[in-house]
Amino acid sequence: MSVPDSPVTVTVHGPDPRFRAGVARLLRDEPSVELLDRPHERDERPHGAVAVMLVERLDAGAGAELRRLLCGGRQRVVLVAGELREVELMAVVEYGVRAVLWRHRATPRRLLRAVHRAARGEGAAPCGVDRRLGDAPGPWSRP
Repeated sequence: MSVPDSPVTVTVHGPDPRFRAGVARLLRDEPSVELLDRPHERDERPHGAVAVMLVERLDAGAGAELRRLLCGGRQRVVLVAGELREVELMAVVEYGVRAVLWRHRATPRRLLRAVHRAARGEGAAPCGVDRRLGDAPGPWSRP
């Protein structure tokens, strides 16, 4: 993995404060990442180049948060999910999520690689699903 010349700015989002804190701690120690803290006011959240969204399941609230993060194309999103049904996976691809990692397989190295790939505009599908997404529009499309 090549390290960018300047750090990738990242924000971390999700309903579980301990999961958010763990991921933030991991990213904060990484020299190729500049972690932006999130203010408490919803309208004052900073926008990083990459937003890491942490969810157990893609419910209505998580879907709304993903759409809000992707609105306007100011940042790219990496989704770390506990579980997604195939229809939900297709939905996040349509939203424009750049990378999806399964929570139980999201090692620090995989997360960092996904953040850097998203910052470069590349995409990454979870293990085993990239073949099904080959015809889907978005970053997983095959040339």
